[in-house]
Amino acid sequence: MTPIRQDATDRKTIALLAFSATSGVLVEFYDFFIFGYAAASAFPHIFFPNTTPTTALIFSYLTFGAGFPARLLGAFLFGHFGDRAGRKTSFLINILIVGATTFMVGLLPGYDTIGIAAPILLITLRIIQGIGLGGEFGGAASLLAEFGATRKHRAFWVSLANLGIPGGAMAASAVLYVLADSFSTSGWRIAMLLSVVVVVPGLLARFKLADSPLFAQLKAKDEVAKMPSLDVTRKHWRPILLLALFCAFQQMDGYVSGTYAISFMKSAGIPLATTAVIIFVARIGDVLGVMISGPAADLMRRKTVGYLAVILTAVLSIPYALAILNQQVWLVLGLQFLITLTGVGILHGLAPILTSESFPTKYRYSGAGISYSLSAILGGGIAPPLLAGLIGQDVTGRWYFIPVVYGIYAVIAVAALSLTPETKGRRLDEAGEAGPAQGAGGAKVARGSPA
Repeated sequence: MTPIRQDATDRKTIALLAFSATSGVLVEFYDFFIFGYAAASAFPHIFFPNTTPTTALIFSYLTFGAGFPARLLGAFLFGHFGDRAGRKTSFLINILIVGATTFMVGLLPGYDTIGIAAPILLITLRIIQGIGLGGEFGGAASLLAEFGATRKHRAFWVSLANLGIPGGAMAASAVLYVLADSFSTSGWRIAMLLSVVVVVPGLLARFKLADSPLFAQLKAKDEVAKMPSLDVTRKHWRPILLLALFCAFQQMDGYVSGTYAISFMKSAGIPLATTAVIIFVARIGDVLGVMISGPAADLMRRKTVGYLAVILTAVLSIPYALAILNQQVWLVLGLQFLITLTGVGILHGLAPILTSESFPTKYRYSGAGISYSLSAILGGGIAPPLLAGLIGQDVTGRWYFIPVVYGIYAVIAVAALSLTPETKGRRLDEAGEAGPAQGAGGAKVARGSPA
């Protein structure tokens, strides 16, 4: 395959880049979501059988959550090499790590076979998987932002960095539906072993990638940072923290509505096969939300899009929890679609836009990856086990904790976003530092450039 030329920024080139990046993201998040579905339905009795059902579920979600701090470690490691040696090598290695560890989890014996070694190995593989995934977001966001730095509709192209996430989730939920009858016993193993089949196309797509013109310029001038992951946390800690707090809402919504909801719906009496269909249809809303977010961010201010998505999702969480409790399946389907479209999809697309535009080229891979991985800890790593502990099996008496959690995360997200500088119109085409905003319309960003 002929690599994408570094100096090409035409529509065909950036479209090929978007496909190459998102196809790999799809593979890795298929693996990630399959693990989450197994944690909600299979792992409690296979790896933690000698505890109460509530305790087993909490341990299972904590195992799932172990991947989130590991993602932060991966963001540091891959961010360092991505900002030092180049984006492509890091981008290839992380997909290999995620695919291999998921396959190994599919072969891992349960507690009844090897005892305490089973959950220990499960946690270990989960951590390694998280490290690999931690290098994903920063690479995809950086490449698309840097190849599309001077394009008029930059936000649209950068938003596609996360399009593979709902694609991976849809693939995972489709497999969950097909294997619903056996998923909690042996079907989850088949789903994880299938990761080998989907990793190969992702690897082939990534061989077409090349480092961006902005990074090539940085390297030619010998302006590459020596310790980018450490430097960015020291020099740009404020945007890292604010972006992580804002993106934590999207992470929370994604893992509450897409992972914790499996056990919540089960306790409310909704069959697993029905839940799988609901999640699959809702992921269409995730894809639609990503596709909406870029044009919306190009049309309006980035922050306006964020405010609307967070507030609307938090309000919808109340009827959503009540509909599940009352087993109103069609209403659950509609509300799940809406909160996935607004709170997951639109924010999925907005996350790479805000993070890639908030850091200079020499720290972009590290800064984007670290801030987003930190948000995964704050949102996805905390919310599901917290709700499992607060609600337990008493979904009728304690359902209200779901909208309470949504409300708390929404207040934090809105506050963090209000303190985050608007990035619409900000120039990225200086090698060392991102340039200042050039007005709300961002006209100077796209001087003479095609869409």
